[in-house]
Amino acid sequence: MIKYLIPLLIFISCKSLPKEINTQIKFSKVATLPSAINESSGLIVLDGQLITNNDSGSDAVLYKIDSTGMITDRVKYHNLYNIDWEGITQSDKSIHIADIGNNRGNRKDLKIYNIHKAALWQEETDQDLSNLSYAGQKDFTVRPQKHSYDAEAVLVIDEIMYLFSKDWINFSTSIYSFPIYKDAVLNKHQTIETKGLITDATFNKENRVLLCGYNQSLAPFIIELRFDQGVFTFIKKVDLPIEGAQIEAIAYYGKDKNGSEIYYLTSEAVNVKLGDDEAKTDGELYKLIWE
Repeated sequence: MIKYLIPLLIFISCKSLPKEINTQIKFSKVATLPSAINESSGLIVLDGQLITNNDSGSDAVLYKIDSTGMITDRVKYHNLYNIDWEGITQSDKSIHIADIGNNRGNRKDLKIYNIHKAALWQEETDQDLSNLSYAGQKDFTVRPQKHSYDAEAVLVIDEIMYLFSKDWINFSTSIYSFPIYKDAVLNKHQTIETKGLITDATFNKENRVLLCGYNQSLAPFIIELRFDQGVFTFIKKVDLPIEGAQIEAIAYYGKDKNGSEIYYLTSEAVNVKLGDDEAKTDGELYKLIWE
């Protein structure tokens, strides 16, 4: 959702972004996203194209965009509902849309939509659901941004889905694991100290997982995890050289001719309060090269 921030933020023009954050990473803005995708919240790569979605308050739509940010296709599902679509991931046969946004802390209808890839662009698609609940959540009173049972990031590795929480209390992420296509009561798998809110995750198909997110000042970051036999190990955290950008999604694209890993990220549009004035940043597409 579009957020309103009270603190004064200093904006850095994306045109003046440094090309290198450190010796391993290069980061740049690719394009401003079309207005139809002003709340991009999930991102995957399928057949060389980026697939994204808007979050709560939007229609049940997936968008296909190319690497320049242009929309090349879209589908509006007639029998799916977007309560708060916050992430998408994929397994061998399916795309998994995570309707798991729980900012207010009172949802009892968290779910994953499992859509077979062969039917991905069909408006009438089967409603194959995985219903989720947190084993540890007993309080369902409305308490916006004051609880630990929100989430936006999901990831499938070896047909197991991992959900990374967006913990508004501890600013860490709890990891939950469960088989795809199954209903699940979520028990904590492990916890990673992030000092920020996690908004998405992606896997390089080897052993590297990257998380994206932002801190309380909306300063975005990347966290590198090492994945080995179901266990995630923190490697490092890298701040991204932009301010006022609500980074919401990340996807592994592949390797370039030099063997460096290519990732794409999106941010959603944000309204910022500057005293009595208001400024708006557009949703944007970024490219990250991990050397």
